[in-house]
Amino acid sequence: MSEFDAVSTTLAEQLFIEERPFRCRDRVFWKCYEAYEYAYNQCIEDQRKAGLPINQSETVKAAMYDAFCSRCSQRKPMRDAIRADKHFIARGRHQKPDLLSLPRNIARDALIENWHRFAQCVAWTCVDILRHFPNDHLLPPD
Repeated sequence: MSEFDAVSTTLAEQLFIEERPFRCRDRVFWKCYEAYEYAYNQCIEDQRKAGLPINQSETVKAAMYDAFCSRCSQRKPMRDAIRADKHFIARGRHQKPDLLSLPRNIARDALIENWHRFAQCVAWTCVDILRHFPNDHLLPPD
């Protein structure tokens, strides 16, 4: 595979890795996908309470940011995985996670439909988060 065909797998992998918990929206989660699903449902509920029309793609974007950025800022292994992936932001292409084995629900279907639109934006934000952790190499592994 040439450099131009490179696709990052880090976000897709990090979506399902189960390790020490992290906080997202004042709840504790073991997997990033669980945090995404919760954040998605909370965003939908917030839109309903405000009497706004449901904007599915913006809801996916907000939920992806909440889940991935919370995990990235709290879990050193995710930051290490991002640093180790030379294709993470280089080409702007991120492998879509395999979600078809999960029970079908609105949050899952919305992520499948909108992954390609927001994965690179989330990746850039995660890379920006790394700047706040320059001394990760001094920390013991989780």
